[in-house]
Amino acid sequence: MTLNDNEKKVLHILEADPFVSQQYIADKLHLSRSAIANLISGLQDKGYILGKPYLLRKEEYITCVGGANSDYTFALEEEMIMGTSNPVKSSTSYGGVTRNVAENLARLNHQVSLMSVVGDDVVGEELLMNSNKLMGVFATEKIYGERTGSYYSVIGKDGNMNVGYADMSINLRMNRTWVIEHKKHLNMGTWIITDTNVAKDGIEALIEFSKLENKKLAIVGVSGPKMRNVPDNLDGVEIVICNLDESQSYFKTKTENLEELSKLWLERGVNKVVITANKNPLVYAENESIRYQKTITIPSTEIVDVTGAGDAFSAATINGLINQESFEKSIKYGIISSILTIKSKYSVNPDLSIDLIKKEFNKYEKL
Repeated sequence: MTLNDNEKKVLHILEADPFVSQQYIADKLHLSRSAIANLISGLQDKGYILGKPYLLRKEEYITCVGGANSDYTFALEEEMIMGTSNPVKSSTSYGGVTRNVAENLARLNHQVSLMSVVGDDVVGEELLMNSNKLMGVFATEKIYGERTGSYYSVIGKDGNMNVGYADMSINLRMNRTWVIEHKKHLNMGTWIITDTNVAKDGIEALIEFSKLENKKLAIVGVSGPKMRNVPDNLDGVEIVICNLDESQSYFKTKTENLEELSKLWLERGVNKVVITANKNPLVYAENESIRYQKTITIPSTEIVDVTGAGDAFSAATINGLINQESFEKSIKYGIISSILTIKSKYSVNPDLSIDLIKKEFNKYEKL
């Protein structure tokens, strides 16, 4: 975003000393204090100043917009029997599709800003403190009177989810008004990533903003029902990443033909689309090119927990595109990252790094 001469001068002064007063800057530049206040306000709206003291943005951020919640996982010790008490091993971690994607990207050496909502409860406070270790949380808003979103999953002995429950009513706050109020945080880099926890008019606002400001926007699916939040007009969206069920829900069709579904996505205006189908080959497409990519099947004994595997795939795929890797190679990095997550008991593998992905990639030369 273009800056005028006075804006550049203000940034130069604040870079030397972020604690200076507006009057000091006004005296230096021979301008009124009110003029300096307007210049600073403009720089904040453009994302060059992050807060007080006048913290300047040194690097570009990837702004991740969407769900952040607490995950409660119950791993069955035996086969589930309905209508009675089942012995489990329980664990708690922090999740949400966007939050997971953000953490994965942070572990892949990106500067990340999490733009989300949490409640005024202990869970929200702890989530922010934990996330702040890896990413910026200055764009995440605490909503008073609301509870932080929570997700409950029951994991079978095979590592797959038997059933899941989501208490996410707070996400209704992520609407058009909320997006516009946080517009300055969207100006902090060239990429914006959102999930379908954001309300439909909120995603519409993100699409409009990304087109106006020449940002690359990625939309990541959360579930079939939440595809109702994806607008009809997706012109200019850089990439959509979702699974077969989510694509079927969006287009209100029962077809399992991934090529047909990818064509429908491209017709809506997206530049790229990836559709996964569990263990089956996925499809990725851009322009008129539609290609299949086989996935990796690992022994059931190596599956620990599938939670977060899709988020790891999305993050590593987007990481490849950001680093200007080919679409094909980005997809393969995504597959490797998802496998690393499945082998971990965490929704984001704490050992994840780009070096680890490349090391694992070399083990699957025929991928």
